[in-house]
Amino acid sequence: MNLKLKNKVVLVTGGSGDIGKEIVKTFKKLGSKVIIGDIDLKSVEDMVDNSNIFAHKLDVTSSKSVQECIEYVIDKFGDIDVLVNVAGVLIRKSVFETTKEDFEKSLSVNVTGSFLTAREVAKYMKKQNGGKIINISSINGKLAAENRAAYGSSKGAVNLLTQSLALEFAQYNINVNAIAPGIVDTKMAKVRLNTPELRKKFEDCIPTQELIPTKAVAESVVFLSTPFANHINGEIMLVDGGLTARQALPINEDFRK
Repeated sequence: MNLKLKNKVVLVTGGSGDIGKEIVKTFKKLGSKVIIGDIDLKSVEDMVDNSNIFAHKLDVTSSKSVQECIEYVIDKFGDIDVLVNVAGVLIRKSVFETTKEDFEKSLSVNVTGSFLTAREVAKYMKKQNGGKIINISSINGKLAAENRAAYGSSKGAVNLLTQSLALEFAQYNINVNAIAPGIVDTKMAKVRLNTPELRKKFEDCIPTQELIPTKAVAESVVFLSTPFANHINGEIMLVDGGLTARQALPINEDFRK
């Protein structure tokens, strides 16, 4: 199947994490030109080949930094076909431990960062009459979890931002959607689920019986970037193995037989 992504210009913000790296590698395999915008260029230097993968410093909370990064992409490639907003922070604290600074940082990086990059990229997508914007959200933007008041609030805002942008940008053939992953099998998850027993306990809560592979998130992003998703707009796509489809009640083992 031709996904029509060869030589497409893709800007990925925050490409240094496990999910970001997988997204970058997946687009590269499909022949896209990928630019990683990251605040820490050292963290992504092992991926840059200056042929298919490039990098530029990007602080998504700074309007100036966002403009400079996007201007670099436009000067180098002429346009931007896809924007993937991966850059984000996860503050895991109880409400009582969460400071005002913690809360504001979550909103600044996760929400304002997505807004600034989407707004600036859309100015160029509008001129070229089309483009795709994908925000990385979370199931915590839909359902609350303990010790994630700041994170969940920010991702809930990302979801509504996604839908708001989708409405305004649709007239310019720009699709805006979000991916909301469940418990993804990343280094961060392995630190928390650090025994086979604990990992299994979490996997037993997921109908598909496994943590979400980073590849599944990346492939969902790719799908939304293709012409096959031209009529998907303002969607918050859950990639959670069915986790949020179940009521939070004890599991009846008879149903698994």
